[in-house]
This record gives sequence, C-alpha cells and structure tokens, in this order.
Amino acid sequence: MITGINNKTFLTTLSHLASSVGNSSPTVKSNGSALPAAASASAKVIFGSQTAEIAAVYSMSPTKISDAAKASTQADSALSGLMHLGLSSEGVSSLSGLGGLLLSNYADNQGDVSQALTSLGLDNNITFPTKSAVSLNITTQSGSVVHLNLTRQSDGIAVELTTEGGKTSNDEAAEIAKLGNAFQSALNGLSEKPPRMDVSGLTQFDSSLIKSVDLKTDLSRGDLSQQSLNFHADGSERWIGYQDNNFSLKMTSDTSNPSLVGNAAEQQAALNAWDSKFDKARRDGHGDSDQMAMLKSAFHALNKTQPKESSKASSTGAIQMGGDGKVQIRGLSDFSLSLTETEKAINPYRMDEKESFAYQASQSTQESTAHDGSLSVKQTLHTHLTASWYQALDPATPLSLNSSKNSQNYLYHTVDNEETNATTFNYNAKGFLTSIGNHTQVNNVETVRKYVLGELVDKTITPEKYERNNLLNMSKDK
Repeated sequence: MITGINNKTFLTTLSHLASSVGNSSPTVKSNGSALPAAASASAKVIFGSQTAEIAAVYSMSPTKISDAAKASTQADSALSGLMHLGLSSEGVSSLSGLGGLLLSNYADNQGDVSQALTSLGLDNNITFPTKSAVSLNITTQSGSVVHLNLTRQSDGIAVELTTEGGKTSNDEAAEIAKLGNAFQSALNGLSEKPPRMDVSGLTQFDSSLIKSVDLKTDLSRGDLSQQSLNFHADGSERWIGYQDNNFSLKMTSDTSNPSLVGNAAEQQAALNAWDSKFDKARRDGHGDSDQMAMLKSAFHALNKTQPKESSKASSTGAIQMGGDGKVQIRGLSDFSLSLTETEKAINPYRMDEKESFAYQASQSTQESTAHDGSLSVKQTLHTHLTASWYQALDPATPLSLNSSKNSQNYLYHTVDNEETNATTFNYNAKGFLTSIGNHTQVNNVETVRKYVLGELVDKTITPEKYERNNLLNMSKDK
C-alpha cells in the first residue's frame, strides 16, 4: 500500500529513492504476469443468510434429532447443560459455548456428534418466534472437512459435528481444536450491543494443516432483527459479508501475492494509515462510530498476515528499497470493501430526503510487460464516500421534524467525495528502475440546503476537483 495522498511526502520519498537507486544493482526481472486484484467486495460476497449452508442448517429438526439421539446414544452431559441454559435465551446467546466446546474437544474426540434439546414438555413450554443458525466448515490440507452446525428453532436447540473425507491427522485435529476459542469469540462479539466484529482468531491457523475456514451465521436478536455473517479464509483470499437492520459490510482481501505484504511494522503502518482514512470518512459523512469500528476490526483481521521475517526493507514507509536494490511497494494485500448504512427517512414533510452513509475503498496492483521486455508495476488506491444528514439551524434547539411547516427549519447536507491515487514504477528490460509516476484525482462536492418554515431559502455547493501528476526519472546510464 502507498499510504496517503500527499504530494509533498511522495516527492520527498522519490528524492530519497533517486539517490539510492543510482548505486543499486539490477533487479530480478518479473515474469510480467498480471497480479490478481481483489475482486469487488459488493460483487463477490453474499450474506450468510443467503447461503445454501444456512438453509441446510435450518432443515435440521431439534425434535427429530432429539428422538434419534435418545434411541441411539447417551447424551453428552456438558452439551445438555449448555442447551438447558440456552433454551431461555434467543439468537446467538442460546447457542453460547456449544460450538466452542465441541471444537475444543476435537483433538480428543473426533467422532460425529448429533444432539438436541427440545423445549416441548419442559417447564413453561418455552418457544420463540425467531430462529438462528450457524455453520462452520473447516477443510484440512489432507482433504477432510469438519462440519459444525448449530440451530435454535421454535422447538429447541440442535447441534451436529461431522467429519467427511476421512479422518483428520492428529496434528490437523489439534489445530482444529485450537479454533474453538476463536469460533466462540466471533459469536460472542456478534451478541454484544452494539455488535462487535471479532474474527481475527479464525485467520490465525497453520496453513500447512488447515486449508480453509468458513463461518456463516443467521442470528436473531432480542429486537427480532436478524444478523448475517459470511466469513472465509484460505491461503489466497479472505472475505467478510455482514448485514443487520442498521447496515451492511462487504470486504475481500487477496492474499495470493505475498510480495505486496510488508513486515509487521510495515503492515501496521499501512493499517494505521487506512484507519485514519476510515475515521475521516466517518467524520466527513457523519457516519456511525460503532459501524466504522466493525469495519476497522474486519479490515485488520483480513489484512494482517504473517510478517515476512526475512524482509530487509525499512519499516518507515510504504515505498521501500529492498536489499536487492529493487524499489518495492510494501504494506497490505490488495483489497476491496464497502459499508452501507440503511437509509432512514426521518422527515415526513420531505420523504425524498434520506439520512444515508455509504463508503467504498480498494487497493489494486497490476503488472504489465511491454514487447521490449520493460516492466511497469501500478498500484491504485480508490475511495468513494456518499452521505446525507440533517443539521439544526440552532444548535440549542434539537431537530424535531414532523409534517408541520413550523418544524421545517434545518440544513440538509449531501456529500459525494471520490479520490483516486495511482503510483507506477517503470523498469527497463535489464530490470533497472527508470521512473516513478504518481497520478492523483480528486472529485469532491458538498451541497447544503437551508430550509426555513419548509421553504428552501439557500443552496450552497462547494466543489473540490483537481488532478495532479508527478514524475521522477531515474538515472539513464544503465
């Protein structure tokens, strides 16, 4: 990642690189293949509630599973105790501890488990109109797949743990067991008010043993709203899709190109830079701080990878001189994300006005080789914010919008801010850096409408639009 859109910093960095490159050795020439960019999050990711896995979990019947379990096996007492506690709760709280317990015991007990507890016949005959489902699939490098399914339905609670594709190795089973706490942390975070995104533990598995982890949820909350999560992590990509009544979040990270990923300090510097961008977007668009906190948590989880301990590059910036003399773009894997708040129509006098917030950001890196063997590496950062909100004319008088003209005294803000920053490194056929170019394009506009007693009395449009290009040519005597 090239952090920030700051021409002064960029030019200073280029000047430093220019003095270093003058004595650098030839770089190893790339094969010229295009680097895979992170797919658009909005196009790639669907929400957990829309998946076949969640539909399959809802097909589980606690009553039928309970009857079958009674006829075949002795119920696990620890699971039964957690289920009894869960029957008096809703949503993810009713499933608390069940999956974590089964996973944590997997190293010692790899047998299939199917157990349920029905609410029929118990005290107060507890039933709830809402339902919840959780699906976790862990695929090992040997080809086994561990399926963990949990559901809370009107007639009770059911859990299933099965393994297909053959028995896992002892090392794989131990690694699966380590994910028990991470799985429970993810569900616990979703149960909080406001919800919290905590999936980082699900990315921290040994990739020589575990191939992929997939978590999908459709959870009811006490206010009858639904939460949906779709999480995936493997050796080449990670993604998250989250949705509740208040907002939706989609995010992808392409981890297949380790050359982009810096050491721990470089990753943290890049994450901090993006955190600042996210916070600025929230302030500029009057977004929700809790929702942005979930975005940042997800962003860190998907983009913090194992540091490259052998890296010789400095950790003070994103554009670095490597030990082999090659100028490197160091920081994070390519990604794409979007956060969209649910629009709210709070003014019955003007239903066409909405309170809204939508933010997109991405990083993509591409390589291209010309017919003469010269190479260019281009990294593009893009952000787009659209938002609208109300502001009282008198800060001492809170907004109280209704169908009366007397309530229609306010400012209505809309913003549409879009920014693109592209940096290109050009190498000749011998592998020497010949030039670095930077292109920045900004197209921002804020519109403020002033209403007094329902009448539009003023409209102010503040545009900010410009393009800047910087080019630094390196020594040509190579």
